[in-house]
Amino acid sequence: MKRHIPLLLCAAVALLIPIAARDGYVIQLLNIAILNAIVVLGLNFATGWTGQINFGQAAFYGLGAYTTAIASKAGLPWITTPVLSALVVMLASLVLGLPTLRLRTYYLAMTTIGFGEIVRLIIVHWEPVTGGTSGLRAIPGISLFGFGPQGQVQHYYLLIAALALAALVAARIRHSSLGRAMIATKDSEIAAEQSGVDTTRTKLLAFMIGAVYAGLAGCLYASSIRFISPDSFSSVQAVLLMTMLIVGGMGSIAGCIIGAIALTILPEMLRFLGQWYLVLYGLGVIAVIVLAPGGLASIASLLPRRKVAR
Repeated sequence: MKRHIPLLLCAAVALLIPIAARDGYVIQLLNIAILNAIVVLGLNFATGWTGQINFGQAAFYGLGAYTTAIASKAGLPWITTPVLSALVVMLASLVLGLPTLRLRTYYLAMTTIGFGEIVRLIIVHWEPVTGGTSGLRAIPGISLFGFGPQGQVQHYYLLIAALALAALVAARIRHSSLGRAMIATKDSEIAAEQSGVDTTRTKLLAFMIGAVYAGLAGCLYASSIRFISPDSFSSVQAVLLMTMLIVGGMGSIAGCIIGAIALTILPEMLRFLGQWYLVLYGLGVIAVIVLAPGGLASIASLLPRRKVAR
């Protein structure tokens, strides 16, 4: 029971935030942080648990968002857009992962960087469909049988529910045979193969599951923010997502959420410093990486140990 107390406290705080923060901008910023957390949870499958460096998560995020936006504006019911987004990113991740995940070291990292740039160029230059650099506006919102969330607060509660479901699914996968195979592949790919683990299949599944997380988050992003542009899914965003995972704690579900929320909200909190906020922001990230290599999630786990030692 004691193990669930922190989780229950976090849930209570999350539910009470809209009551305390009546500013619509704050709620919208939290909504973006929640969406980033879902994307980082997906990145954790390939990078945190399987040990593959993946810089393509922002591209999958963008594919999901643009698939939803284009389908919705074409008149398709919203209920079909998550399925379409998932199918598009699954196909893209399969085509990208099959030839590269058979290889070791940094081949996936280089391939995903190139993939992200290809997706960006397609979005920018396929202007009649994607809107080019101007993006797509007036995207139809979330609607299930005529009902949908209205306003930032209702979207917040919907996204919190989506994040909770994403974390629950990730936890179930982590404790399954597939999750154990992922960890074994990260620890030693050769030893995992000797133990009977199909490492290529494991890496491909982790890559595809992570892409689906990003695609579904992109679907929710397009339908809740109702405006998308290429800047939201650039290579800068890909690096930021990786930084969120590292700062929060690679391999930790709680770390993914903490890192995403912290690095989404912190830049806005430091805006009053003007141009100097980037310096303080960078120093803070470096300090966490150096002083807590396990990420922010590891700091909480170290506190009980220090009490026992005293």
